[in-house]
Amino acid sequence: MIIVPTEKSLDWRHAPLVLCTLVFINVMVFFLYQSGDTPKIIEAISRYHAQGFIQDEWPIFEAYLEEQGDAQLTEYRREYAKGEYDYIIADLLMREDFYRYLQTHVRSYLTPDRFDQWVEERAQLHGLIQSLSYVANGLQANKLSIPSFLTHQFLHGDIMHLLGNMFFLIVCGFAVEAAIGHWRFLLFYLLSGVGAGFAQVATDWTSSQPLIGASGAISGVMAMYLAVFRFKKIEFFYWFFFLVGYFRAPALLILPFYIGKEIYQYQTDTHSNIAFMAHAGGFVTGALLIGLAWLMNRSLFNDDYINNDQSVDPAQKPMAEIYEAIEKFRFERALQLVDALIAEKGNQFEWVMIRYNLLKIQRGAALQPAVITLLTLPLLTPDQIKKLERVWLDNPEVHASLSEGAALKLAMQFSALENPRAAEQLFNGLAQKGCTNPAMSVLATKLAAAFLRLRDTGKRAHYEQLATQFAQGAERALL
Repeated sequence: MIIVPTEKSLDWRHAPLVLCTLVFINVMVFFLYQSGDTPKIIEAISRYHAQGFIQDEWPIFEAYLEEQGDAQLTEYRREYAKGEYDYIIADLLMREDFYRYLQTHVRSYLTPDRFDQWVEERAQLHGLIQSLSYVANGLQANKLSIPSFLTHQFLHGDIMHLLGNMFFLIVCGFAVEAAIGHWRFLLFYLLSGVGAGFAQVATDWTSSQPLIGASGAISGVMAMYLAVFRFKKIEFFYWFFFLVGYFRAPALLILPFYIGKEIYQYQTDTHSNIAFMAHAGGFVTGALLIGLAWLMNRSLFNDDYINNDQSVDPAQKPMAEIYEAIEKFRFERALQLVDALIAEKGNQFEWVMIRYNLLKIQRGAALQPAVITLLTLPLLTPDQIKKLERVWLDNPEVHASLSEGAALKLAMQFSALENPRAAEQLFNGLAQKGCTNPAMSVLATKLAAAFLRLRDTGKRAHYEQLATQFAQGAERALL
């Protein structure tokens, strides 16, 4: 479930200088510094393989996992028996506590000559792993350092982790910076990240798992956003499965929900690698910082900015009404609203898709024309084409109703998908009907290229041959 405040839109009269700097630093750290991690991991695994260390260390690793009561042991035994070592090696190399365990036990498993070779190379491999960004600068409970309370806030696990965090930082950060000032925003942001780090490591002081990410600091920013508006009713956007929309509520009433949700997930989702307590710690730290600052200086906030009601984007209002009607299961009302929106502004993919989904509930006579309208929309994005393919596959009863031209255009769009099954289905249907349109040669060429990407040489050759046949047929028709 996602709930984010949308009360304020970006106002460049209150330029978010610190926010832009923080986003820039996070992005640069990820692409310029953390991009070096993958080559190091590949090098470490390759060198480990080349030295044949897995045969030396597997019995020790097996004994170590047994002592730890690690649930992965059974899976690792299966992988080892099949000779699939990479997954085991990647985990084995990352476990610093296992490296210490090795140093204590390995001598009894190796000959003196093998031990001398092992100890030097293994130390180099361990050093290579320790130089990874999230190991060297992540926050580790069993190896705390003051710099890591700051550095971990600028590291991310992957591109989606980075994009997700930057989205929430931008959504909430610009308003907080405008309300409390640049330098105070920067200080409170970093301190929220520190508080989040303390909350996470306090759950297990012996953990060697590095904590990385700006989520804790951003949780603090979200708490500050709510504290800035206090009990003023502000607009929130929510997304809960298929329920999407807007609501207004006193800002501070949402804060206990945020904190409670993270603590609940920490208690129930015990196998997740998400640092729920860091999020909760960031929320609490941000709320305490802004509360204490306000008590010490009641003129802290930029009240003119906070109390300035910005007009809501008119384009959001009809969509909010539609989603609100869907949320309340008032599907007839939602259908009336989306019909009115389409009648006023024309067919747009999102609106036509909502209409189709609403008509699917009724299963009436209007469904088939709605499917055809959806399937004949022009100029779609790749993501929209993927959704359209699902509509095509779910509604075989309308396939025969498409005109030849519409079917060809639809097949051309589907041929760009990773799996060209729908495009192939359309092509075969047109060929069976005796379609001689010159575009059939182009479509066959696109299908051949699609199967080339999939390395299906048989189908590639088949469609290349058909492309030639249709092209020759078109030439004969012109003679």
